Amino acid sequence: MKNLSWLIFVVFSLFFFASCGGNENDEAAKDGGNDGENIAVSVRAAGESECTGMQLGCLSQQLAAISFQIRNGNGDTVFQKSVERKDLRNEIKLTGIKNAENATLIVSVFGTTNGAADLNTVKWQGKATGLKFEKGKTTSVSILLYPKDIQEKEISMPEGLKTPRFGHTSTVLADGRVLVAGGFTVCYANGKCPASKTVEIIDLESGHIEQLTDMAEERALHTAVPLNDGSVLFIGGIHTLDTNWQEAPFEGYPLMRYTPSTASVKIERYMPGYPKYNMKANGFGTPISNISEPMTPDSEIPFSTFQSILAERISDSRIDLFLVGGLDENGAPSGKSYRVTITESDDGQVSIGELTELAESSEPMLLPALAYSNGSLIAAGGRPTASEYAASIISESGSEDFGSSADNIFFMQSIEANGNLYTFGGYEVDKDTNSLIVSKTKYDSDGNETQETRLNRNRKWNISGKSVSAAKDLLRSYDANVIFPGTIHDQKNNRFIVIGGTNAANIYQVINTDSLVPYKEPTSHVMSDKRIMPSAAIVPAGVIGDTPIIVITGGSSALDDKGSAASTVKINNL
Repeated sequence: MKNLSWLIFVVFSLFFFASCGGNENDEAAKDGGNDGENIAVSVRAAGESECTGMQLGCLSQQLAAISFQIRNGNGDTVFQKSVERKDLRNEIKLTGIKNAENATLIVSVFGTTNGAADLNTVKWQGKATGLKFEKGKTTSVSILLYPKDIQEKEISMPEGLKTPRFGHTSTVLADGRVLVAGGFTVCYANGKCPASKTVEIIDLESGHIEQLTDMAEERALHTAVPLNDGSVLFIGGIHTLDTNWQEAPFEGYPLMRYTPSTASVKIERYMPGYPKYNMKANGFGTPISNISEPMTPDSEIPFSTFQSILAERISDSRIDLFLVGGLDENGAPSGKSYRVTITESDDGQVSIGELTELAESSEPMLLPALAYSNGSLIAAGGRPTASEYAASIISESGSEDFGSSADNIFFMQSIEANGNLYTFGGYEVDKDTNSLIVSKTKYDSDGNETQETRLNRNRKWNISGKSVSAAKDLLRSYDANVIFPGTIHDQKNNRFIVIGGTNAANIYQVINTDSLVPYKEPTSHVMSDKRIMPSAAIVPAGVIGDTPIIVITGGSSALDDKGSAASTVKINNL
């Protein structure tokens, strides 16, 4: 895996003369004229080279040509030019750009194959949208070019997070930017990890990352819900995580490995500042102050620690928010579940409706995994040690238990997909010792398994069939549990991506959704950073190129005072 994350930086100063109707042989343009000035395009290409230079010559042997295309707001090409390798230099003058509103600049880099120019295959590509080219005015553009062949590799973006963090959220906005919010930044020697209220935004077109206004409240392990107008709801979360073992903090429950404390009580609506980096740099678009305002629900919402939250988009204008388990007003584990409906109106108004209490489950649940399908809510794991069941199906009319006690898992990560609940890793319960199982599976001298702890199995919880199936292959780790990985569903390929987590902190794994086993060999690759509690977001095709990309942010090397949060931002084609 050597050099997979190596980056080569090449900076071009491109002189775009926005002379309406001009051409690249225009003498005034050659002399500089007064119709426009330079555009700076940052080209960052992944490769195996050890080249560390910042000049064009450092990469020129890998290039065949670079093309520049500008399309107007109607999608019509109004400018196009290719520059072959023999003509490449650090300053390239381009003329004949027509006036264009809401324009898109696309930069494509063609490489070489077996040492020969390959002008049929784009090796790197990037674009900037919402641009304005006008005669006599300067348009400055910064573009990050993405390699086209980086599947199953992780590539670093040129800038890192301003605030390294873990346990945060990454939310894809309507314009393709990624909003990163909250999380923890450090764990102290006493085992406490305090939450942050900081927010920043990743502009994938330019490659720039900017710090924004803080949230109104510190929160980590919270829920982020993107709204139609580009704003984001931040819901729930905790203020502190205690990473020390707790001596059976609740009656009927095992010793706890992690304890969240002080639930965030506000639902806040965060409105990121607009426009995007390139639009702002050129003084167009409509700037909006970064604002975060607390929402006022119609009734009090009982947020608590050890509570799981699921936001389900029911329609274009409706989101149902489910709150399940956690601690009641007396600090005891609860089996209660609630639903709150969030409504978006056409004029941008957002309202939070009345609280509806669903049927209470037969047993309390702490941090259960959640999914919603066909009007039913499934809550799995986090039940008392003596429980006979692992999950409940909950609605307004009733609650039904199912699943074996062997599947009663704690601190598992989950994904709702294909009408099912999928879970990854977590701690199982040893009923004899009333503790969470953390040791590796043991084998006898013949290699036979002597105890079935089933550590790190991937599970599929079928809601309609009320069944649980566990994959025979373990999640790859260092013979111990995987807790707090980043998990996301790659819908394009119908695969799950599992990133890091305790005891697998530097491993990136891809899981087949049908069989729940690794989809191909090799099953995973080693990342350059250890990442516990990272966050991942999938940016749809069309934002940068014709392929969705995954953006991986944050994560800690360890959940103690010896750990450090990652600032590097990684990308990968899907």
